[in-house]
Amino acid sequence: MIEQLIERVTAGSNLGPDQVRAALSGALGLIQKHGDGAKVAELFDAVPGAAGLAAEGAPAQQGGGLLGGLMKGFGGSGGAAMSDAMALVQKLGRDGVQMSDLQQVLPIAQQFVVEKVGEDKLGEVLRSIPGVGGMLGGKA
Repeated sequence: MIEQLIERVTAGSNLGPDQVRAALSGALGLIQKHGDGAKVAELFDAVPGAAGLAAEGAPAQQGGGLLGGLMKGFGGSGGAAMSDAMALVQKLGRDGVQMSDLQQVLPIAQQFVVEKVGEDKLGEVLRSIPGVGGMLGGKA
């Protein structure tokens, strides 16, 4: 199923399959690391291949530069998630994936997941991510 997602996002964006894979793996890695474990497991079980792709993009222990380090230090769990998100954006930038690309990729990916598991399940997972869930589409 995850390969179908990569194909759909590639077709709907200006990115190649490797860039889409990097963007999705990073986003899924953030979800896996910072989301509610039980809710994430349920979501990943419903989307075969999601856990494997998340493992490819698992956030590094260090990262985010100076600002990211400050966010992690002062922001509690929300700061840690934001720091990892900032580090991801920097890493993806080095891979040729810009913030504007993510603004194309994430809505397509979210729509795909909603079609497979429903909006409620995805929303619950995204809302469980402190500080970042709203940016990923987990409306409060």
